[in-house]
Amino acid sequence: MLAHAGVAYEVAVRPVDENNLMSAAAPAPAAVVTQYFVEGGKIRIGAANAKTNFLFKDGVMYVIDNPSRVVHVLKHATSAQVVAHYLETVKQLEEAAAAASPEERPAAQQKADDMRAVSDRLREAVPRDFRTTSRFESVEGRACRVWEEREGGAKRLELCVAPAATVPGGTEILNGMKTLSQFRQGCDFALGVEFGLSDWWPDLASLNGVPLLIREYKYDSVVSEVMLMAMHEAPAASKWDLPAGYAIQDGPEYALWYMR
Repeated sequence: MLAHAGVAYEVAVRPVDENNLMSAAAPAPAAVVTQYFVEGGKIRIGAANAKTNFLFKDGVMYVIDNPSRVVHVLKHATSAQVVAHYLETVKQLEEAAAAASPEERPAAQQKADDMRAVSDRLREAVPRDFRTTSRFESVEGRACRVWEEREGGAKRLELCVAPAATVPGGTEILNGMKTLSQFRQGCDFALGVEFGLSDWWPDLASLNGVPLLIREYKYDSVVSEVMLMAMHEAPAASKWDLPAGYAIQDGPEYALWYMR
């Protein structure tokens, strides 16, 4: 057992074209492989030579831009903080509309209404139905059971789940995913799919294991595959340190960062 060890693993995201929209002669799209490291709920994403690394710990998201040697500290990056940002913006716009002159009030109120619509859409809950199946597959020699996730009656995901005890560092990996579930783009980082601002962690925890393979469906066809692989214990030294000699910059607000 390594002292102060965490778990290193890789996530490969591969687009799939089941409808053969691309030329048959075109090579199959290559998977994009990203390195992950997790320990004690903290998680770092990206290899040492990557252009951008992401570090998530203590409710803060650090974006490490290696070419410019700058670390952007996003202190309002959790889903709850993004929601609060939009609600506060709506409040300010409505107050401005109420104080506006009669000539300017309709346009100001329309601006507030548009922002409220964005805020409501971001917070809209999407009912998800997770169901286990009788199907089993193997991912890198590890058996996993297939679950299906449906939204509005249509299948959106297949998740091949292995018991955490059978996956090296499985419990740590799940703890890292739980940390990512707090953040606005956490589902993209953790699972390679977009769930918006809704809390997806309880659903994932209910699967009682680590999703080794995730297939995303659209119109009954697979559009992407996400695979967790190469899990192994690794030393944690310096993984949580910000790089020496980099400029540290606060912000911008995460909502602005995300929309830029």
